[in-house]
Amino acid sequence: MFEMLQQNLCSSVFTRGSNRGDGLRGSPKWLLGAMTALVVARPLFPSEAVADQGDGLPVVMLWLALCVCFMLGAIGRRDVRIRFGLTDAAVLILIALHTIAAVVAATHLSARPAVNMLWEWIAMGAMFFLARQLITTQREARAVVAVMIALAVGLSSYGLYQYAYEMPHSRAEYAADPDSAMRAAGLWYPPDSPQCELFENRLQSTEPIATFALTNSLAGYLAPWLVVAVGIMVCSSGSLRSRKRLICLIPIAACLLLTSSRSGCIATAFGLALIWFFRRNRNKPPGWKLPVVAVVLVSVIIAAAGMFNRQIFREASKSLGYRVQYWQSTMQMIAEHPLTGCGPGNFQHAYTKFKLPEASEEVADPHNFLLEVWATAGTPAMLAMLAVLGCFFYVMYLQFSASIKSPRTACGGTVPEYTDAGYVGPIYFGALCGFLLSVPLGLLSAAPPGVAAVIIGLPLAACCVALLSGWVDSGWLPAWVPAVGAAALLMNLLAAGGIGFPAVAGSLWLLMALGLNLAESDVPRLSQPWHAVVGLAVAVALAAGCYASAYGPVLRCQGAMHRAWRDPADARQHLAEAAAADPLSDRPQRQLAAIAMELWRVDHDAEQFERFEAYNTVALQRAPNSSGGWLTAGDWYYEAFAETGRREYIEKAVAAYRRAVQLYPNSGLHRAKLALALRAAGDRHGFHTEARAALRLDRLTPHADKKLSEELRNRIDEVENEFPIPNPQSLIPLVRLARPLLGCYC
Repeated sequence: MFEMLQQNLCSSVFTRGSNRGDGLRGSPKWLLGAMTALVVARPLFPSEAVADQGDGLPVVMLWLALCVCFMLGAIGRRDVRIRFGLTDAAVLILIALHTIAAVVAATHLSARPAVNMLWEWIAMGAMFFLARQLITTQREARAVVAVMIALAVGLSSYGLYQYAYEMPHSRAEYAADPDSAMRAAGLWYPPDSPQCELFENRLQSTEPIATFALTNSLAGYLAPWLVVAVGIMVCSSGSLRSRKRLICLIPIAACLLLTSSRSGCIATAFGLALIWFFRRNRNKPPGWKLPVVAVVLVSVIIAAAGMFNRQIFREASKSLGYRVQYWQSTMQMIAEHPLTGCGPGNFQHAYTKFKLPEASEEVADPHNFLLEVWATAGTPAMLAMLAVLGCFFYVMYLQFSASIKSPRTACGGTVPEYTDAGYVGPIYFGALCGFLLSVPLGLLSAAPPGVAAVIIGLPLAACCVALLSGWVDSGWLPAWVPAVGAAALLMNLLAAGGIGFPAVAGSLWLLMALGLNLAESDVPRLSQPWHAVVGLAVAVALAAGCYASAYGPVLRCQGAMHRAWRDPADARQHLAEAAAADPLSDRPQRQLAAIAMELWRVDHDAEQFERFEAYNTVALQRAPNSSGGWLTAGDWYYEAFAETGRREYIEKAVAAYRRAVQLYPNSGLHRAKLALALRAAGDRHGFHTEARAALRLDRLTPHADKKLSEELRNRIDEVENEFPIPNPQSLIPLVRLARPLLGCYC
């Protein structure tokens, strides 16, 4: 055992792959270890805020740097073999179309989120490309799968720790001192406000989230790797050592059930049904039993989840209703922006324009991966996404069909005739580095996590790798196993969304790369030496472009804003540095406007108000499609009018409120504030029109946090009762009575 480990860890820097085709032959194996480290580190820190905050940009830079190193290793070599098939071409087209949509959005919409999402998708494409080239043998593929299953064990164990200790402790702290607990979370709401009630409801939730911001994101990561783990258990022998590997499934399955994620449970059941299908039909054509088994497994798994949380049944229809509302609004959005979409990272801003009055929240994605690509990047990108999936599953179909005709099969995959070489030591070492790397990467995110995930997850992940080491060394991984995992994840993304979250979507691209590498029909292509030079130039250009447009500006801006938070006395200076560092972000300018407005309240200094207007104008220019930004601007101008009585301020308030209503027409709050501003401006008819719309929307919404406050509702009712305007419908009887008299004069 020691000699084998020494051989893995102390092997030569360059090694040749199998006879089947090895991607870039002679590639340095430390690149494979580095790739594994990045894949492992990504889900270990909160990273859903990739658009606005740019939490994932450090990882993006590391992926692009790894591409540069890979292409440097290919320079001057005559035996360069690059895997590139139809699926790879479709992925390249998808990334290109998504990039075009992001560039278009950056020119006239919110530029910072568009640019951030542009680089996140390029990084996911880089990960897919590197996985295709660097995972060259069966043994290496099995090692990567074992590491990802171990990561799922670590994350699920941390989720169980949250469920058993961390969440009850947080609820106890809030019960003892609500104000301190809320401020510790960086929030504060009035005790009886709808926002406070929403915060308390979320605090009472018992669903674990691990290192993710949403419980559906955690379920989206666990479901495909649970399916893959079951697939390799099914393909393993029935020895005692094989049965011991079932221990790895327990924490993943338990945490998945505790999430009460209906989409995660359905995706898992779908994946398990596919495993049963492939296992039973590995030597014969497909049968009719697959849909029956799928329905049975879905019912059993959801029933098991319901034993942990009965609300999974009670809330099912409500959850489905919310998603239907999201999808209806998204289809209207697509109809308005069919070619390039509303822009990557700009979905939430665009969604408010089409949000239904009874919809629950201003979602950041439509909870459907295909609609998300369609709405944000346009119809061509959506068709490219379908082409990627079609090409991938077509390759998997050809491989499985060939395995049925082959006389020698192993659980649906042809037994290899070559020696299963490959060095897995760098993969294991890279996984260890990934756990440790997640700590400094997390410190750069908007919500830095603790080290509990590493302390709890790393030892249990190491135990999982030890249990799977026998399978890694002498087992077999058929191509359909990662394909089934990808299908399960896609099923989850159809109802939960998250194709733009690299911590979740990264598993999809990795599973697809593994499936293609394992499929015999996907043979590496021999490349010319000059291809490496072109590839290096592209990789260097991408790395430089990412640093100049995203990583450098965002990192400097975040650093300056953090200094402003720590040093309130010099906050304006630090915020000015942040605004200069990132010319695409509206956040520093918005905070500078708030500070200038606060200083103006003290002595009504005209210079301070001019500064406020300058900062506010730039902030609105950088986020012109943000209804919240325009609403805040209207509030500031309305306050200035109330203090000074100057007509120009109320006119600017009305203009800002009108723009906010245009961007969010079904918001009762936006309509109510516009109504009061119109009344102050002397527009009586406009006031009654907007006031009635606000009261109607207030009646339509069933959500407490979307209803008007009692004070605002009373103000509108009071003014409308004081100056009523007759309803046009009420004038119809008078017109009918006057018709004979009018006829006499005609």
